[in-house]
Amino acid sequence: MDVATRDFGIIQIEDDSIYAFPQGVYGFEDVDSFAVFMHEEAGVSFVYLQAVRSAHPCFLVFSPWDMLPGYDPRVSDEDLRFFGVDSEKDLIFLVIATVPADDVRKLSVNAKSPVVLNPLRMVGRQVILLNEEYTVRHHPFLSGDAAADKPALAREEG
Repeated sequence: MDVATRDFGIIQIEDDSIYAFPQGVYGFEDVDSFAVFMHEEAGVSFVYLQAVRSAHPCFLVFSPWDMLPGYDPRVSDEDLRFFGVDSEKDLIFLVIATVPADDVRKLSVNAKSPVVLNPLRMVGRQVILLNEEYTVRHHPFLSGDAAADKPALAREEG
């Protein structure tokens, strides 16, 4: 499927990369489907969450384990029922990044409200975690928490 993007023009997205978002994401509740895709820049692959029917919004996303080693998300029973799973281990978590134009080291990620995907049902939702220790503006490069040596979509098990 051809998808118009904000930053990369028209790109080809495979159907198995498109997730239904019945409630959208915060601030974009009317956007009901997003594609997850990788784009390489200067030899580095980045992962994006792109609205399918519009060039906006497009979010830079990361695996939370790359930004917060030891990340241990706890979702509500309601969210588990929505996804049709018994455990968080059956889900993919992505954190949305905000990158200030003046200094990439000030990048922040929303660790409190990750985007969660169920790859078996191809459905997604942005959730508010039960964890009180996570914030909506975690600065991994200022706090020294980033684990840059892990793949972007890998989940650390343990």
